[in-house]
Amino acid sequence: MKLRYRSPSGGGTLELDDAATVSQLLAALRTSTGFTDVIVKYGWPPRALNGTDQASATLQSLGLQRESLTVVPDESAASVAETRAAENIADAYAREAATKGVKDQNISVPLPENNSRLVLRVMPDDNSCLFTAVGGALRGLEPHHASGTQPSGDYTPAALRRLVVEHILSQPDKFTEVVLEMAPERYCARMQQPDVWGGAIELGILSELFRVEICAVDVKTGSVFRYGEGLGYELRCVLVYSNIHYDRIAEIFVEGQEEMDFDVTRWPVSSADGSSTPMGDYVLVRAQELCRKLKDEHHYYTDTSDFVVMCNQCGWVGQGQKALAKHSLETGHTEISEIEDTT
Repeated sequence: MKLRYRSPSGGGTLELDDAATVSQLLAALRTSTGFTDVIVKYGWPPRALNGTDQASATLQSLGLQRESLTVVPDESAASVAETRAAENIADAYAREAATKGVKDQNISVPLPENNSRLVLRVMPDDNSCLFTAVGGALRGLEPHHASGTQPSGDYTPAALRRLVVEHILSQPDKFTEVVLEMAPERYCARMQQPDVWGGAIELGILSELFRVEICAVDVKTGSVFRYGEGLGYELRCVLVYSNIHYDRIAEIFVEGQEEMDFDVTRWPVSSADGSSTPMGDYVLVRAQELCRKLKDEHHYYTDTSDFVVMCNQCGWVGQGQKALAKHSLETGHTEISEIEDTT
């Protein structure tokens, strides 16, 4: 029996006996992919093999001889610990970048179309930066289609996390285990923890709930990731994404203004008469300009896939998030410095 599979490390084929069992398949995949443990998905919609209950079942009895399998590493306790360690250390780089002066310099660019300036509002590095950044742009708005206790209009990270979780649980057909890459109940339990990061799923949900287009400008590439685009939303807010951290873009009318209560954080997606360029488009262009300034002048981003780091405690040098997490777990060392590319 020949089986095809695909995995994060690439595709491949396996030659197994016609009477092979699920247990034998899993063992062969672990050997072939190099993963300590694996989750195997098959069929449509994709469902996972149960290595415990189905261990002795033959592949033919499950019809797997006709399937192309998807293989992913199992999220074991060790891999969760590695990811958390890497996230915590990587987040320290965002703090280091901020302490180099970005937070205190009130980084801004002119917005001549409105005789004002766009400024970077740096969010706290507490693993809830996405929710803090978005929350500050949603002040005064009310969520749509949300159940449970409603926030008052002042949106803390905890309040936004609750709204996201309620939304996920209210639409089980949409937010399935396949979409969330884990059981929805588990995903929601994790998302309510203050040290768990939010991402694209959360931005999409918040955009839908508040009917606001959310744009995140990537510092390294200048690309704009849009959530809620083309859905007829009237307003847009803009975030800055540095790969491990989210900040907020605000418009100010007094240069050097530090008081955020007077910030403008939402702009029209389209012009009132449909003939002129909407202010939201001007803001996006200037936000990209601000991100180029952050990249070129302040190196305000971290590429966790290829950064080179050194351990200040033992002198170890490694590259990438995975190597960094492994070193931290094995040694307990956390005093890490990034070796910046000077070429």
